[in-house]
Amino acid sequence: MSRNHPKSEKQRLRAEELMNAALRLFADRGFATVTIQNIAKSVPVNSALIYYYFENKEALFKASLHHAATVAIDNFMELSEPHDTPVELIGDWFDNHIKSFEVIRYMLKVMIDYSVTHEQAKLIKDSVAKFYGFEQKILTENIAQGIQMGLFRSIDPSRAAELASTLLDGAITRSQIQSDMNFAETILDLKLIFWRHLEYDG
Repeated sequence: MSRNHPKSEKQRLRAEELMNAALRLFADRGFATVTIQNIAKSVPVNSALIYYYFENKEALFKASLHHAATVAIDNFMELSEPHDTPVELIGDWFDNHIKSFEVIRYMLKVMIDYSVTHEQAKLIKDSVAKFYGFEQKILTENIAQGIQMGLFRSIDPSRAAELASTLLDGAITRSQIQSDMNFAETILDLKLIFWRHLEYDG
């Protein structure tokens, strides 16, 4: 959590800039090797400014992950605002991985790296719960509604939601290994695969 809650739009934007820069470095280099000075230099700002907003590197690390999860969720809410059907909302969650590609990719890279040990997992616990809890809720509820409406076959909504999440995470992970993959096309293909899994023919 930040040491001082931003009191103005300018301060809020500065805090977000610091969290975005930190997340990129943590994803690229790892928590242990990144210093506050590295983050400050990448912005660039004076290191003292980072300590104004964040108590220490661990606080900035946790805040940057939480912010990334918030950005991804907010992007979905904006994308889905005009929609209200299960098909549209499930589709929007897939499409949001295209819209929020960069932030989700950085977030997932950090989550994978820091879920190795119990001690490290504590640092990412809240952000994992925020992002994946939201994803599971959105997908499960809309799959269940689609089943009730006769749009999808009878299936365990929770397990189907986990499958969708796994497909999306797999695409994000593959994009980190194969940088030249067409990520947008892959997501669209996965969406079609998921519709077939639900036996949706619309």
